[in-house]
Amino acid sequence: MTEYMYEGMFLLDSNRFSADPEATQQAVLGMLDRVGATVVASRPWQEGKLAYPVDKHRKGLYYLACFRMDGGQIDELNRLSKLNEPVLRQLIIRHPQVIFDAMVQALTSHDGTIHSPEQKADERGERGERGDRGERGDRGDRGERRHRDEGDGDFSDR
Repeated sequence: MTEYMYEGMFLLDSNRFSADPEATQQAVLGMLDRVGATVVASRPWQEGKLAYPVDKHRKGLYYLACFRMDGGQIDELNRLSKLNEPVLRQLIIRHPQVIFDAMVQALTSHDGTIHSPEQKADERGERGERGDRGERGDRGDRGERRHRDEGDGDFSDR
């Protein structure tokens, strides 16, 4: 039996997690333990509104876990996830060592937070006000700009 490295993303019932975070977290970790997985890192990731209702739930909490497990246990893990009440959906991805190590490092980083691309952009201030770009000059290198109504009106070659 070969052991592989996996990332598991579990969509949990956010109401249950809010009411009893320890029990909900233990339900996921216990499920992984039952299939013989060795959890390397895990944490709640993000709570928010779902794009569409899942089992009549409009909000959910994503729980991320990185673990090592025998590849033959995937079907059993999927079965247990479907039987586990707090778990609404799950996605299990097998990773190579490099990606697995990067995921574990991100999960166990200094503050333990994983940010979405939008959150990273906000933190870095990439989307500042237009006034922060400095003087752009007359932009003479671009030439005159035609209006749609000018000329022959054929813009199909662009």
